[in-house]
Amino acid sequence: MNRRQFLLYMAQIGALVNIGPLATAADEKHQKWPDMSWWYQTPASHYWEGIPLSNGRLAAMVYGGIEDELIPINDESLWSGSPYDPNNPEGKAALPDIRSLLFDGRYVEAQKLCDKLMSIPLSVQDYQPLGELRIRFEGQGRTANYRRELNMDSALARIEYTADGVRYSREVFASYPDQVLVVRITADQPARITLHARLGSIQPSAKSHYIEDDRIVMDGMAETVTTGRSAHPVIPAEIHWQSQLRVIPEGGTLTHDRMKQDEERVSACLSVAKADAVTLVMAATTNYVGWNDIGADARGRVDAMMKAAQTPYHVLLTKHLADWQPQFHACRLQIGSVNKARKDTTTRLDELRQGADDPLFAVQYFQYGRYLLLADSRPGTLPFNNHNVWLNNMEGRWEGRWTLNINLEECYWPAENTSLAQTNDALLGFVEQLALAGARTAQELYGCRGWVAHHGTDVWMNTAPTDATGPGIWPTGGVWLLQQLWEHYVFQPDINYLRHIYPLFKGSSQFFLDFLIEEPTHHWLVTAPSVSPENSFFTPDGVRTQVCMGPTLDNDLLRDLFNHTAEASQLLGVDADLREAVESACRRLPPDRIGKYGQIEEWLQDFKETEVTHRHLSPLYGFFPSNQIANGRNPELVKAVRVTLDRRGFKNRGWSGAWKINILARLQDGEHAHALLKQMLAEISLEPGKEDSDRVPSFEGNQGIQGVTAGLAEMLLQSHDGNVTLLPALPAAWPNGRVRGLRARGGFVVDIWWKDLKLVRTQIRSSCGGPCRLVYGSRMVHFNTRANETSLRNELLQAI
Repeated sequence: MNRRQFLLYMAQIGALVNIGPLATAADEKHQKWPDMSWWYQTPASHYWEGIPLSNGRLAAMVYGGIEDELIPINDESLWSGSPYDPNNPEGKAALPDIRSLLFDGRYVEAQKLCDKLMSIPLSVQDYQPLGELRIRFEGQGRTANYRRELNMDSALARIEYTADGVRYSREVFASYPDQVLVVRITADQPARITLHARLGSIQPSAKSHYIEDDRIVMDGMAETVTTGRSAHPVIPAEIHWQSQLRVIPEGGTLTHDRMKQDEERVSACLSVAKADAVTLVMAATTNYVGWNDIGADARGRVDAMMKAAQTPYHVLLTKHLADWQPQFHACRLQIGSVNKARKDTTTRLDELRQGADDPLFAVQYFQYGRYLLLADSRPGTLPFNNHNVWLNNMEGRWEGRWTLNINLEECYWPAENTSLAQTNDALLGFVEQLALAGARTAQELYGCRGWVAHHGTDVWMNTAPTDATGPGIWPTGGVWLLQQLWEHYVFQPDINYLRHIYPLFKGSSQFFLDFLIEEPTHHWLVTAPSVSPENSFFTPDGVRTQVCMGPTLDNDLLRDLFNHTAEASQLLGVDADLREAVESACRRLPPDRIGKYGQIEEWLQDFKETEVTHRHLSPLYGFFPSNQIANGRNPELVKAVRVTLDRRGFKNRGWSGAWKINILARLQDGEHAHALLKQMLAEISLEPGKEDSDRVPSFEGNQGIQGVTAGLAEMLLQSHDGNVTLLPALPAAWPNGRVRGLRARGGFVVDIWWKDLKLVRTQIRSSCGGPCRLVYGSRMVHFNTRANETSLRNELLQAI
């Protein structure tokens, strides 16, 4: 049975079985796992110290104030602008001249002419905040024993403190089943809660009023961007939004009044006096439907969501936990002991910076990446926003865009191997919208079939080159997203899913079959124009530039695209002519090459780099996240990968450092992977920017968090080469541990126990059935599995 036949067999079976959670061994059933909580001894002093909550669509940041609680609110679809066509009408005519200049080696002139390809307006639209829930408490007096906590196991923010002998507690969660934000306030003595609650917003158009005695409504409209790069031409804002708040006291009295919000506006306010407990339920949404449709009834949507306010608090909480916990607990990790953190997170951060070891912190950071991805990537929502769905200003970081030249993809690296495959649903919906808009760009900008997307986009699916020619002239952003969708299939072969995603692969392949052009030196097929994302090179006459043809990343991405398209075509029994065309084109793509320093060449020629330590690792895509370069297949290129990585250096952290951890893990260099991980944990927020803090785990480029999560999983389990390899990059600093619920390609879920740096037990479950090759060190075990069967495999332990 060859590989394609094997995948077809597993896919057909995978479509028929019900995939459930991995059963644990009996003696593990009642053992505890480490506590997954960040906690602090003070309220947040500014936005990025808050506790992030989200139900995939509605996001909140909890400050945990004592007298004044502030919870900024976002809706993922609240953006400036409205449906627009960004494609430059001058682009198609300019393309032949751009290519001619590239063929002649006149790179600087070619880059200048690429202005004709740039989006109109030049930049994407802006992601914007919706509003704020503000609660003022009376009678707090002198406080003590304060604790503010994010409990990742339950997706709850908790605030507790004592004031004048009364213990106050606050719980906040964002419910996916009910699509509301819920705040519960209690005290350990009766009639001690007096508060004033209102909705506010920094949006100039926001207005609040009453619709019932216990409910406030706030309406508004996104701001039109009239300054900066996005303003020419101006795309009028047409997103309308509404939020509603209901306050439900237990005991006491409820009244309403109006409170000054700022110098020009007042807002509706609900006041509670001497209650035993209070529940606040908030909902918000916009009129956004999709990239070319804003016809929804925001008021009707919110009214439907606010029916949850008629449900008792304990029922809302129970539904929330029943939804969250099975998903989050599908993958658990322990390194060292199971002790809870006795010190607050800020103190532990300081100790890490002083050189302390804190394995529990690494485990919690691993789970924090999973927490954020699951919180913000749910079925029916937009995908994880790599520049934060959490936002409290009108600009947004890099406009809040989805960046496609590593960032968005890295956010989803832990989706498959850490048992969050369901988060792929949001990404798939996003790519389907992107492809619809990208078909317009393919035709209008390049005169090609199929679809294309470049380096960054917004909620209106701007698929044209944006910002500047340097980063913008990169046509393979959509291809990289398809690689992530393919990973979902390889981890869980399912013929129905393959049939669903195949049109996306077909359309992208059709574009590049039309777009690729033969370069004059080697007669390879290349992308032209393109860039190696955000990097620059010196031309032979010493001029710095970026636009080129056939960069290594494009070649490797297209190899994956064409191979996956051909494989899917054969498995599905369709499009034989297309399969033959992509296989032929794939053979003519430039191969990976080794440059004068022993590195993987980044461009079609071995140009001199302007920045050897550049943060992007684009030429290493073929090694990770792809598997085109591998030890058993082309060891000379693996050696060049290491040279490239060492030349890049390790000064860049965030998403770049996270990518390096994954590469080191794939190299099975656990010691260096751990050293970099420890450095990154210790340096979290060490030099905070305006959207950061040195007191909490960093939100800076939070896609780096997901990258770290994926890298840590890669250190413990790998499956890229057809084997299921246990503990391939286990560092000496983690002598004892266990992990439950890691996933391997081919439909396997794996549990691993180790002690004194040696494997002591593994348990593997197959969702599809079929053969498995299990590897530990130099040992390999072949065995057959049956669907939904769990077995302990101890053959590898012999002679250890």
